[in-house]
Formats: sequence, structure tokens, C-alpha cells
Amino acid sequence: MKKLIALLFLLTSMTLLSQDTLCINQTIRHNIESKYLNETREHWISLPFHYADSLNYPVIYVLDAEWRFDLIRNIVFDLGANKKIQNSIVVGIPHVEVENKRGKDLTFSQSKIEYNGDKVDATWYNDSNSGGGMKFYDYLTKELIPHINDVYSTTNHETLIGHSYGGYFGGYILSLENPFEVIHIYDPSIWFSDSEVVKRFKTKNYTQRTKIHLTYQPEPEFHRNKIEEFIKALESNNDIDLTVELYENDTHNSLFLDSFYQGILQTNK
Repeated sequence: MKKLIALLFLLTSMTLLSQDTLCINQTIRHNIESKYLNETREHWISLPFHYADSLNYPVIYVLDAEWRFDLIRNIVFDLGANKKIQNSIVVGIPHVEVENKRGKDLTFSQSKIEYNGDKVDATWYNDSNSGGGMKFYDYLTKELIPHINDVYSTTNHETLIGHSYGGYFGGYILSLENPFEVIHIYDPSIWFSDSEVVKRFKTKNYTQRTKIHLTYQPEPEFHRNKIEEFIKALESNNDIDLTVELYENDTHNSLFLDSFYQGILQTNK
């Protein structure tokens, strides 16, 4: 009888332990056959230190995963393990081919203007390198996010991290029905299509409670002015909890690390 009780206890313990995965900060890769993009799209997963099916986790979606996923997953893994933020699942979204495909994924039109205010002709931004944002958004919201919620134990609390074009994307979707409770927008390309992001936001009665962490740097002046126009529009909306940081001494790329670190501490408590 004692042996039987001991065996039952061991089996019960093993069952309980099987629901709790000790993660050593590895990257898990998945593919989705996207009907919206008409192609196979890969995404990358990082789980928190103690991942358990019996618990639910917020999810952080990272655009430009080719450059940003490893940085973010390590920060999130460490901060979560040390109880500085909620333990979170990180999902990296690469863009297949950076030179053209990234721009096509993250923009919704073809711009006739550049980041410094210069006008460009119709060959500069075209169907091959821009304007596919709605298809990518459908992939993100109708395929990728539901897939993550099916496969992993989530809270349905989603954060989106976007920089540059990704920041423009994060701003643009405020004019769409979107699932994100938190959006990080770093030095966004609000200049694209002569600040269509701002124009769309101003025409929408935005009533979704959203935390936005927006950072930017001052060069060039045209770029800065468009972002500050967007900030004023966001500040006028009572349903947006906005934090803003101007990095006077940083560049377009160097502000990313501190933007994420400070932003995630404020928005993922």
C-alpha cells in the first residue's frame, strides 16, 4: 500500500510539473500560411522564465523583429523574472525581406513626400515597397494574434512595439478597430503621406482606452514638427494615457533601447 501511495504521489507531481515549463530564454519559431498576405509568414516566440498553462500572460508584439526581437526578449525575460514587470510572452514579427517588404507591410499608402519635407515623384514609393499595410494588419489581427491566443495561455492583453515605419503603423491603426491596450511608438514616420496618421486620427472619435508611450528625436525639423502635431492630437483625447519623451541627444536608432526600457516599466506593471 505504501508503495502504491508513493507511486500515485509521484505521478501526480509529474502531472503538475508538466504544466510548468522552465524556459531558458530560447526562441521558438512558428509559421502561418497567411491567406491575407498569400505567403508563409514566420513569427518568433519567447516565453517567460516559469511558463505555466495554468497561468495567463500578456503578450508583447514586436515589429522589425529582425533587429529588435533579441534585444526585447532579453529585457522582458530579465525584468519579468525579477518581478519588475509582468511575466510576458514576446512575439517577434519579421518582415521577410527588409528593403521592400518591410515598407509594404508597415505603410498604408504611397507617400509623395520624404522625412525632411522634400517632394518625391510617383516612382519613389510604389506598390513594390509601400501601401500593403491593410493586408499586413489583417494578418496580424485575424491570423497571428488569434493563433497566439490559441497556442499559448494569454490574458488577451496585447502590446505593440513599433519604431520608425513601425511607429507610423502603430499610430495609423488608432483610426482602425484594433486589439491593443498598449502601443509603443518610437520616432515614428508621421511625415509619411504628409501626416495622414494625424489627419485620420482627428476625424475618428477614438473611445478605446489605450496607453501610448511615444518617444522621438529632433532631426530633421520637418520630421519633428509632424510628430509634435501628432502628440497634440493624442493629448486632446481623454481615452489615451500618453507618455512622451524627447531624446535631444539621440539619433533615430539610438533612442530605441531606452525608449523600450522606460516604456515597458511604465506600461507593463
